[in-house]
Amino acid sequence: MVEKMKLSVKVIGTDPPCPRCHRTYELVGELAEELGIDVELEKLVVGTTEAERYGRCVSLRQFAELVGEPMPDISDELARGDAEGLDRKAKPLLERHPDSGLVLAPAVVINDELKFFGQVPQKEDLRVALLEARSIEGGEA
Repeated sequence: MVEKMKLSVKVIGTDPPCPRCHRTYELVGELAEELGIDVELEKLVVGTTEAERYGRCVSLRQFAELVGEPMPDISDELARGDAEGLDRKAKPLLERHPDSGLVLAPAVVINDELKFFGQVPQKEDLRVALLEARSIEGGEA
């Protein structure tokens, strides 16, 4: 009999967490509970050695600077805690620089594999990724 293993999920974000990083962390926890998946959920901070294991992790401000673009005005979104609004402002930067080699926070790592970065993952996409990881860990694949 295969022993049920706990999934390792890491959310890489800024410190203090921006609304997008905070929402990503919450979403992982909500889905794990909803799906009944045992998850070891950990926060990693952009720029730390642990976070850098998954690529050069940067904040939105750092991303804009490193790709040579002006930083979008995100003050209203930050003040409102508007994760979706922040994602809308980050998306064009990511689309213009898909091969930057940078991992834009928030990022989600499941069982040591970078699965999402640059925006809050879509709930259904994250659900699928968690279920797939559970299947692989549980030997159900």
